[in-house]
Amino acid sequence: MRLFNGSRELVGIHLEPAENAQPQHHAVLLCNPFGQEGIRAHRLYRVMSERLAAAGHHVLRFDYYGSGDSPGSDEEWDVQGSIADAQTALAELLRRSRAPRWSAVGLRLGGTIALELARLAPSPAQLLMLIEPVLDGNAYLRSLAESSTQALDRAYGVRWPLSARLRDAMLPDAESEALGFYISPQARAQIAAITPDCLATVPASTLRLLTPDSQATRQLLQDAAVAASPAVEFADSDARIDWATDSAAATSIVPMHWIRDLLDHLAVQAHA
Repeated sequence: MRLFNGSRELVGIHLEPAENAQPQHHAVLLCNPFGQEGIRAHRLYRVMSERLAAAGHHVLRFDYYGSGDSPGSDEEWDVQGSIADAQTALAELLRRSRAPRWSAVGLRLGGTIALELARLAPSPAQLLMLIEPVLDGNAYLRSLAESSTQALDRAYGVRWPLSARLRDAMLPDAESEALGFYISPQARAQIAAITPDCLATVPASTLRLLTPDSQATRQLLQDAAVAASPAVEFADSDARIDWATDSAAATSIVPMHWIRDLLDHLAVQAHA
């Protein structure tokens, strides 16, 4: 399906509840991560959407403008534009499903986008499930830069640390490179602006926060003097996945316990 956020054309896939499922009247939007993480999460999102539809939910997954199968180039992608694209996707999902309730799921930067989408939505989300979201934009940018350098180091071996000419040719501006994806100055500034403060208020009945170390996440908030909203539930993601590695790209990464956790919490919301 094609969606239009003004002149920005988006590509998405809408799944209706399976024929043999009890309709839940509860729509779910999936918000992609950025760049290589989005590519490597593709199978997870496909399996997740199929399981949600089998459980009776309308589901929509889509690509932001300048990413995936949507038109636009890397240079045109940014966070604020992606949030606006998510608004368009949610409006279309609610129009098609006529569901009175909605929830959203986001992995990595997709979690941050889902949270900001909920702040702008016409009605509060029932459940926001943020899986290993970006809570410190500067730390995220550093990790992307380090992953890019490490990937080139693996590709070129001993030539990489020894040849300044090779490094200049392959990585002329380390700050704009993220594993083959360009980060514009505007996108970089928007990512850098992400801080733990985003969890101080939550526009949802429940925000389920899955991180590799929930205690470390609590400590991050405490160090930033952020009192998390009472709506936030902390949980360990129980999956040590480095989304920015070649091994991640070569495998079908589908932590099924994340999907079961999502379905269980959607069921709780249905009876809340």
